[in-house]
Amino acid sequence: MARARKSNLAFGVIMVVVGGVLLVTRFVPVETAPAWLLGLGVGLALIAIVNASYSALVAGMVLLGLGTGMVLGDRGVADIPSWTWMLLGLGAGFIGIYVLALILKLRSHWWPLVPGFILLAVGGARYVRHFTLLPPEVVMAVRSWWPAALVVVGVWILIRALRS
Repeated sequence: MARARKSNLAFGVIMVVVGGVLLVTRFVPVETAPAWLLGLGVGLALIAIVNASYSALVAGMVLLGLGTGMVLGDRGVADIPSWTWMLLGLGAGFIGIYVLALILKLRSHWWPLVPGFILLAVGGARYVRHFTLLPPEVVMAVRSWWPAALVVVGVWILIRALRS
């Protein structure tokens, strides 16, 4: 039971941090963050490889994904907006957690696939123009505030984990 609580706490913290970072990037200009994120991500990924640490792998891949997305967005690669690159990079980071955990023979959990595929789908959905089922106001609200849902889910998971 303690192991499940620890996993839920870690997952909740990750959701709150990811959602919070994405919300902050909506309202604060980010200039030097990609370099710091990439550096920290590489460092944590190396720690994960050397120490066989799953938690360092999670943190490192999330930072690498976010930093990569920010760099690609800042460079205007393929004329894709920055926020889309951030979603795609972060989604790829979560998928990378799952793949590298398998390669390194660390604890293999399927949970990184869920946010990974969701983020990739949301990032790729911008280019599926023939699906205009929602009014433009709703689409803009979802695009602006969807990271808040990550924060809410993360807080909910944290509260449940702390109660058990």
